[in-house]
Amino acid sequence: MIRDGMKEDSEKIARLKIDNWRKTYSKIFPEDFLNNLSLTKEKEKYLNNLKNKNVIIYEKEKEPIAYCYYGENAKYKDYQGEVFALYVKNNCQERGIGTKLLQYAIKDLANKSNKIFLWCAKENTRAISFYQKNGFKIIGEEIENIGGKNVEKVALGISLEGKENSYNLKKSANYIENEQYMAIYANPDLIFLKDEPRNWFMQIINHKKIIDIPKKFIDYLLKKEIIEKNDNYYCSNL
Repeated sequence: MIRDGMKEDSEKIARLKIDNWRKTYSKIFPEDFLNNLSLTKEKEKYLNNLKNKNVIIYEKEKEPIAYCYYGENAKYKDYQGEVFALYVKNNCQERGIGTKLLQYAIKDLANKSNKIFLWCAKENTRAISFYQKNGFKIIGEEIENIGGKNVEKVALGISLEGKENSYNLKKSANYIENEQYMAIYANPDLIFLKDEPRNWFMQIINHKKIIDIPKKFIDYLLKKEIIEKNDNYYCSNL
């Protein structure tokens, strides 16, 4: 399950990060830098992040196996939100855990941010591919000195504009139409939209930008459970 980070997690999260970095960046960051990563300093960083960022943890059997930091960004172009870090325990990867944490962070950031970005080492192609599969696109590059080595980094961004107006037709519903009317069947209701513009309904279920559709019409379809809000941010246009 996903939960908020707590002070009591500091040592386990610090160990998780150190183990993850030593495996992931073994050929990217200097060996001495990775070998000298300090458990005490990483615990301090985690506790500081608890004060300044949103910290979420994926827990299994009361054991933290992944975590994510995210929050407000004020440094990169017009991107208001940033995912600062996302790490999954080495032996727990490829199970969809990272995707769940990322989607949770994006959904939370979407309340205040239309555009979200993150940094990733350019040589970490596995991570870049993961973020691209989740809708991110490369938007910039820079170099950072890490452990005495200049490391190329890429910025990846995602735009959420218009996503809040995206809906799905529920599996339990079907519709038929002809030139005179459209009918929606969602057990136990059969609703005729003869007096409503058919393009309203088509805009909603085709995930198009909703224009001039009364909120009460959408609310009615939601109430009848004919449509459901789409909280999936995989698809995005920058």
